[in-house]
Amino acid sequence: MRVNIKGSAYVILVLLLAVSALLNLFRPGGLMAYLFPSICWGLLALVTLKFCGFERIRSWFNKRVFFMAALVGIFQIVALIDVGLVTGFGRSPQTFTPRGLLITSIYALSPLLGMELSRAYLLKTVGKKKRVLTLGLVTVLYSFVTMSIVGFITILTSSDPLLISDFMGSRFLPTVTANLLASYLALLAGPIASLAYLAPLTAFEWFFPILPDLTWGFESLISVMAPTIGFIVISQAAHPKLLKKIGIPTETKKPRRFTKAKKSSVRSWTIISVLCVLMVWTSTGLLGFYPTITASGSMKPTMEVGDIAIVISVDPSTIRTGEIIQYWQEGEMIIHRVNDIRLEEGTRLFQTKGDANREPDMELIQPTQIRGKLIFTIPKLGWISIYIKTAITSIWSFFSANTMLAYATLTTIVFMASIYTVHTYKSRPHRHWGRKRGW
Repeated sequence: MRVNIKGSAYVILVLLLAVSALLNLFRPGGLMAYLFPSICWGLLALVTLKFCGFERIRSWFNKRVFFMAALVGIFQIVALIDVGLVTGFGRSPQTFTPRGLLITSIYALSPLLGMELSRAYLLKTVGKKKRVLTLGLVTVLYSFVTMSIVGFITILTSSDPLLISDFMGSRFLPTVTANLLASYLALLAGPIASLAYLAPLTAFEWFFPILPDLTWGFESLISVMAPTIGFIVISQAAHPKLLKKIGIPTETKKPRRFTKAKKSSVRSWTIISVLCVLMVWTSTGLLGFYPTITASGSMKPTMEVGDIAIVISVDPSTIRTGEIIQYWQEGEMIIHRVNDIRLEEGTRLFQTKGDANREPDMELIQPTQIRGKLIFTIPKLGWISIYIKTAITSIWSFFSANTMLAYATLTTIVFMASIYTVHTYKSRPHRHWGRKRGW
């Protein structure tokens, strides 16, 4: 049977985006909060199966990739449990009655099936001449589908650095790395391979009565490092014939140089993943210091707008007059110089003043409000973040005030993105979908 690949891929992509938009805009209560998303994802899974067929999924299957994917998922679970032995465990919030288990099963498994079937179908049918680019685009697409777009924009436009860092570490980076590995597995061996990695993690999260009580720092480290290591190992262990078959360029000549390239690739990916986690840890003080972007001119000329201030945690009793401290006040983080120290009822209170201000601050600072003291500044580097945040805030505020324009723009973007994805990355001519195709 001849299949219109372009048309079916277009339908799958539009349906995926429609389900994501609908679930972000419409949030029913009660039992429908579980059934409505399940119906939407189930519909996507059924439509994908209609276009794809079980025979094609079997032809994509690779036993070696399947077992390696399952081992990565199990490794990540074991790592979480090992850290839980140190940090402790807590009871799962899920209900484990027969009715509760049934609802949870439908609610947890339907998006897993819908996303992995559609992911594999898109990766296998579009962008065959530019596999690496297609892999990146699909990873980004499914990362944003997994996260709430409204919540993502709200976090990015927030002025609370701890909230942003917590989101980046516990949500954004783990989501992107997990989707990168899942996309790569789906490209190598179809949806069964990506499900082999994600299904154990989903079952552990939803069906285990006792879960490790991790701080988000440990959780982000494991959730980023485990799929990153899995991606590296599977990419290096994948057979060159399999990579060539799916359209990923491989080097078969000069095996010594190829071995050096493999080692360099492993080293590079490991360094990148560690740096990503360290950036998140650094921004929240898990390494003992906090980088903060100066957003006002109250400390001129000592600190200019756009400078990055590096603050270290200190005991408030060691702070002296003349030192610059960072402290919380009315939900904001402020950096001012200590102008005077007063002792009231045995408690040291700090009077602060901005170098550019004529008068000292009216409210005295309690020791519990102090985050740390300034050790040095990095000039102007923070302007990059300021420009990005200002642009996002302006765009978000504009569309929030013009709802109809926002919906029209979203619809146009979805439509144009669908056309671009389907028609730019053209698929090769085909006669028959089956084992003779070499999937």
